Amino acid sequence: KTKKGRLFIQFSPDCLFKENLEENYYTTYSSATHPGLYLALSQRGQLRRGNTVGPQQACTHFLPRKTQTN
Repeated sequence: KTKKGRLFIQFSPDCLFKENLEENYYTTYSSATHPGLYLALSQRGQLRRGNTVGPQQACTHFLPRKTQTN
């Protein structure tokens, strides 16, 4: 994690995620190689263990952000 709050990880097969659009228009990210594991952040912005969360929990919900190009 950088000072600007961006998360960077080293790429490996374990870092492949499926992007899922949920009924509430939030996006969740689940592991492509380990079914049932989700990307989740705590209230303090720290990573949470993927096996302790599910797609219905708010900590796994992300809003897509449009990037600006100059």
